[in-house]
This record gives sequence, structure tokens and C-alpha cells, in this order.
Amino acid sequence: MGFRSMTSFNVHIDHNGDNLTLTIIPKEDYFKIVYFGGILGALRKQGTDWILMEESEIDPGELAPFDYKLTPDGVHISLDSHEINQISEQIEHYLESNPD
Repeated sequence: MGFRSMTSFNVHIDHNGDNLTLTIIPKEDYFKIVYFGGILGALRKQGTDWILMEESEIDPGELAPFDYKLTPDGVHISLDSHEINQISEQIEHYLESNPD
């Protein structure tokens, strides 16, 4: 399941009442999650589950880790199950809408 030829796309999630726009960058076998030019994390599909990858498993490429993980308003951004579920649902919807 290679995603390398896919282009990046945006998803919108609810994070503690804030609407955040995240950029999803498809890689060979996972999806990088980017916010304001920094990497928040990455998701990999294993069977029917989406797994949040360890930071050491993510190839940053030209992007830096999003160390401070704050919105412009100073709200801490965390990728908990609520956010992961929203992001994975939108990735699956995008994949269904944009077959190879």
C-alpha cells in the first residue's frame, strides 16, 4: 500500500472546541500530520486500526518537529484518541474519494 504518489491534503478537526486545519502528507506507508509547518505526528494503518507512530519512526524530511505543539492562541495540541479518530476518518474518506 504505497501512498508516495499522492499529494498532500488538508483535514479539519475539532480540538477542545477549536477548529484546527492540519495538512496530511502521504508517505510510503504512513501519513505525516503537519500543523503550521511542523510535524505533530504520523499515523499508519495496521489492519483496520490507525496507529500513532513513535517520533523516531517518522522521517521529518524538510520539516521540523512541532516541538511546542501550541496553537497561535497558546492552546496545547495533543493527538489523543479523539483527534486520531477524526484524522483517520478524514484520511479514509480522502482515500475513498481519490482512488489510485
